[in-house]
Amino acid sequence: MGVVRLIGEHVSYSASPPMQYAGFAALGLDHSYEIADVGADDLERTLDLLRDGDCLGANVTVPHKAAAAGLVDELDDLAERAGAINTIVNRNGRLSGTNTDVPALVDQIALVRAQPPTHAVVLGAGGAARAAALALVTAGVQRTTLVSRRGGVGSAPWSALGEAIADAELLINATPVGTQSDETPVPAALLHEGLALLDLVYRPSPTRLVRDARGRGLSALSGAGVLHGQGWRSLEAWLGRPVTNGVRTAMASALRSELGAGVDV
Repeated sequence: MGVVRLIGEHVSYSASPPMQYAGFAALGLDHSYEIADVGADDLERTLDLLRDGDCLGANVTVPHKAAAAGLVDELDDLAERAGAINTIVNRNGRLSGTNTDVPALVDQIALVRAQPPTHAVVLGAGGAARAAALALVTAGVQRTTLVSRRGGVGSAPWSALGEAIADAELLINATPVGTQSDETPVPAALLHEGLALLDLVYRPSPTRLVRDARGRGLSALSGAGVLHGQGWRSLEAWLGRPVTNGVRTAMASALRSELGAGVDV
């Protein structure tokens, strides 16, 4: 039996365990997928435990995606470019980091908007926002504005949110705002005609932000599609081989059972 861990902080809400267990079951594998809820001070020690022989690797989620990229032994090109990882593979005690969020995001961007936008806005400053920014480049977006409560180099302050969104054709929420709540990071009045929206939050599905957007007739998706897309790619990385459409379907069905009929997957 192999072990995979989900490493994050305050992530008991995660829908990854039922999704990954469905993938294991579809493959006839008796693997386990365990949540490791750790703070920043315990991150390095937790990653070292992944080197054990029975551990296949891990997923990494908020708020550790960027920090974990600096603690593994090697990064692939995608992880280097993103500056963040969401997947770690244990290769005989050596930890390799990759970012399956990026291709999953590229897929969802194409679903929510048929043509690449000229201008996109990403909310957030963590590893998810970095992956979203790279996915937008990969998808052919000409200009991306990052908006963060922290501000800083390369990021507009939150006070500039309205101005940033005004001419945007795509908005990606890469903050945790709305998780297990009815909060939204964006006032509904700012959601204008011609704006498509992708919210990486998936619990609840749909989020209030997505409901507000759809109420205005906009194309909008919650984050379960991204969760699914990164999830089956992570499974492929741990196993070192492709998974079939049947396995992907089983993982999607598990998400629908976990998150409800309104899930976007």
